[in-house]
Amino acid sequence: MGPQLILSMAEERSARGGRGRAQKMPFASHSSFRALVKEPSLLLFDEPLSNLDARLRLTMRSEIKRLQLDLGITSIYVTHDQVEAMTMADRIAVMQEGKLQAYAPPDELYERPRTVFIAGFVGNPPMNLFDAQLTRAGDRYLVKRQGLEMAADRPLRIELPPGRGIKAAASGEVTAGIRPEDITLSPEAGASTEGSLGEVFVVEPLGRDNLVDVRIDDLHLFVLADPRQPLKIGDPVRLQFDGAKVQLFDPETEYSLLWT
Repeated sequence: MGPQLILSMAEERSARGGRGRAQKMPFASHSSFRALVKEPSLLLFDEPLSNLDARLRLTMRSEIKRLQLDLGITSIYVTHDQVEAMTMADRIAVMQEGKLQAYAPPDELYERPRTVFIAGFVGNPPMNLFDAQLTRAGDRYLVKRQGLEMAADRPLRIELPPGRGIKAAASGEVTAGIRPEDITLSPEAGASTEGSLGEVFVVEPLGRDNLVDVRIDDLHLFVLADPRQPLKIGDPVRLQFDGAKVQLFDPETEYSLLWT
């Protein structure tokens, strides 16, 4: 699809009636898209999709990405929508209060966040972050939630691979993080007795998944669970954590203890 065709498509859709008409008109006349016709060496997009309805935004996001790849035009794309950033960018610059916090490929920002801010900002639903202690038991490294290690019936303990734990072993106090998709939820009445015992606080259906808020004493952890799994508020559940996906941060500097 060429630059003129993408504009024609937007203009044609803007001419149709319906609720989205007022949203589609600015897109068709956006100067960034008209600049595509000239095939410049550098192109700046300043939130071009912000006023579009959700369906058209998804369509045009794909078209812009394909067009940019076909033309090979270097582009700077400004957006507050992290989905746009993650799906469209080769590299993402994350700004906070006018300062550059990170500049990296999308998968690196997601898998290896270098600050607490990046860890909590990138990803939807966001990463679970909590104060914890990192301890060593022989060749094992354990992340324990402060104040809960004495509760024998519901310990929060996450075992880390040696390579990950040794980098932060000298720290003791840490800010730990784990994403909702890296936690496995199972009914407490099931056969497994592994993992930490918690209680369902809220269940939010998302269609393909359920976002489950699990409470372990004063700590709330969000977990993505199979919607076919019957859960209701107050149900006891067990959580198992993928130790290889746990992030560790210095609680004072908020910089990663794993990635420099």
